[in-house]
This record gives sequence, C-alpha cells and structure tokens, in this order.
Amino acid sequence: MFHSLTSKNKLLKKFFLLIFYILPFAFLTYCSEEEILPEDELIKIYVDILIAQDTTIDKSITTDSLKTIVLNKYGVPDSLYVKSIEHYKSSPVQWEAFFDNAIKYVEELRINAEE
Repeated sequence: MFHSLTSKNKLLKKFFLLIFYILPFAFLTYCSEEEILPEDELIKIYVDILIAQDTTIDKSITTDSLKTIVLNKYGVPDSLYVKSIEHYKSSPVQWEAFFDNAIKYVEELRINAEE
C-alpha cells in the first residue's frame, strides 16, 4: 500500500510539473512567435497602396483612407500590415530583398497591362 501511494505521488508530481511549468512555457513560446504576412501577399498589398496613392485624383481622400480601402480588399487588419512591414524593415538585407521583389511585381503588372 505504501508503495502504491509513492507511485501515485510521483505521478501527481509529474502531472503538476507538466501543468504548471511546461505548458505555460509552451504557451508563451507559441504566443511570442510573430505573426506576419507572407512576403508575396505583403508585396501585393504594399504595391496596391502605392498605386492607389499615386493614381488617386480626389485629393480629399487621405493616404490613411486609401490604405484602409486596400487593406479591406485583402481582408488584412492594419495592425498586421504594420507589423509585417516593420518586420521586413528591421533587417536592411530583408528590406532590400522585399523592395526588389516589389519592383519586380510592379514590372509584371506593367507588362501584363501592356498586353
């Protein structure tokens, strides 16, 4: 009987260790992973915002309003867009690659528009 209680106590200790130490750590690790948009989607949104700003004739529409319209088109919240842009800007190498890919995308749009 004493042996049985000791086994149960060890099992309970392991259970509490799992619940109180390991699971919160796993949860914090999962929550701390930064959610950002995939680069190809972010490029399309970024370019669409720039095109909207450059082609809008109505000067009463603010830049923020244009950005909101484009973000709504893609179903992306402003906070996620900003976080994604900041993620790429945080590394000069990554930002340069992002910007180069955005330029390539603009060129693709231009070629497709000419066809």
